[in-house]
Amino acid sequence: METEDDALRHLRLAGVIRLGLGGGRGPNDAYVFDPHRLALPSWAFALGEAGPPALLVTLDRHLDTVVPAHPEAVPDRSAGVRALDEHARYALDVRNYDHLLAAMEAGLVGDALLVARARPRGAFAGETYVDTRGRAHRLVVVPTVDRAAEAWNHPAPGDAVREVLEGAERVLLDVDLDCFTSLSDADPTTVLPWPKGIIREFLLPEGSEPFWDAVLEKTVALTLAREPHHCGGLLASGELFRDVAEVLFRELLRTGLP
Repeated sequence: METEDDALRHLRLAGVIRLGLGGGRGPNDAYVFDPHRLALPSWAFALGEAGPPALLVTLDRHLDTVVPAHPEAVPDRSAGVRALDEHARYALDVRNYDHLLAAMEAGLVGDALLVARARPRGAFAGETYVDTRGRAHRLVVVPTVDRAAEAWNHPAPGDAVREVLEGAERVLLDVDLDCFTSLSDADPTTVLPWPKGIIREFLLPEGSEPFWDAVLEKTVALTLAREPHHCGGLLASGELFRDVAEVLFRELLRTGLP
């Protein structure tokens, strides 16, 4: 019978693909899955039970800060990867928008830097989330990488990007594929994947290199959610993944394609 230690040595979570990243910059491992809530056990696996919570830097179309229905029921990270995996699959919302605050409840994530443009109904709107254990978590929200880089390079009064990054010991870099999509003005139910050139402009805008250096020097893992239902379907999301991977892995992380 496989023990928790075995699970920590060999990631065996249904639907989660672990990738080894070598020869580039930033993290050594990436975790790819479809439903974004599977980030919860992936973060637990990447961080282990020791060490302080990580700063989460997440790129998403949606601000996934809806409070879990039962935040007090989220297992602590000390319960192990399996407990958090089970909670993510069977207790978190299938709409995949409450895993971020669940990770704070679990003690995996401390503060969060959220690059996101849309706020789902019910999303927590404050600048500080206090979890059910009494711990405070800063939520720093910017709409684009360009804005995050500007706040890093030339902080204005009230900007907290540099503050949370400099205060972090470890970073989890999280990317939702739907970050690189927009809703059609003609039909709000139609999702429009971005072409590669626009992906590159968003992810690697001019002047963003110092910001990315600060993020990647502390990043211990990359998580990548594909969420095809938010990206135009299976075929469209597959093509989008290919284009995003070219920019994300080759140009940002300077490593090979997965």
